[in-house]
Amino acid sequence: MIHVAPGIFLRFEPAAETLPLFVDVSKSGLEYPKEFRSPVAFTAVHDNASMHVEDLFADAPRYGATMLRCVFAAFFIDINRHELDLDPAAIDGEWPVPLKPHVRTLKGLGLIKTKSRYGEALQERKLTVAEVEERLANYYRPYHAEMKRIVDELHARFGVLRQISGHCMSAVGAPTHIDAGKPRADFCISDLGGVTSSREFVDLLVETLRGYGYSVAINDPYFGNELIRRYGDPARGIDSIHFEVNKKLYMDIKTFRKTAGFARIKSDINRLLQVIADDTRKRIRK
Repeated sequence: MIHVAPGIFLRFEPAAETLPLFVDVSKSGLEYPKEFRSPVAFTAVHDNASMHVEDLFADAPRYGATMLRCVFAAFFIDINRHELDLDPAAIDGEWPVPLKPHVRTLKGLGLIKTKSRYGEALQERKLTVAEVEERLANYYRPYHAEMKRIVDELHARFGVLRQISGHCMSAVGAPTHIDAGKPRADFCISDLGGVTSSREFVDLLVETLRGYGYSVAINDPYFGNELIRRYGDPARGIDSIHFEVNKKLYMDIKTFRKTAGFARIKSDINRLLQVIADDTRKRIRK
């Protein structure tokens, strides 16, 4: 079954058995609301999306997972940033409460993107406070409300929950990233340095992927952000993981098209989902 909030999300229910598994694909959205404006080539904007990750995880409901997919583009408003992660210099007007911009936000990579990962200016002008508030009210908050609804429902039913937040990363760190110019692993598994997940779940993912022959990094170069910070709570049995797949494994970075490698990556992600499902069944039967 699919639940739709037009322009915001698609929610896919488990195909048969329901397990306390939640997969969110929150940065693959390719719909640009009519308010969207940018002076740069569309490819620079499009490059910010986690392209095809929604297809890589499309079979998650077959393995008992509830899946939530964001429809709007992260460039419009980034669901993986805190509401206050805004650069005050990028807004026309004064925000009503003190802002808390991260260091990367001052490089243009906050709640509202002002620069591409390569440093190109993405906005044709500063957004007003009212415009940012409108995006929060109409897109950001409804999406997070649905995420919270899923987490609360599954946790209330099973007492435990495992969340995978799916993303993709470039093969080499871009100029605005902390690992600029450095090659990246095939996968990056992040839990805010042990804050949002049990080590047991991290090890399950890492060891399984390495067993498939992939290189896997932990919290490097990605540490995780709002999509897991809000929900991960290992003390309550909620394990939340930020899961990055290297684009080079399945996509042509110039054309954004899937390569022959896509089939293998999708197959191995399905194998991983089966491992997670089997382990989760054991966990809820203890």
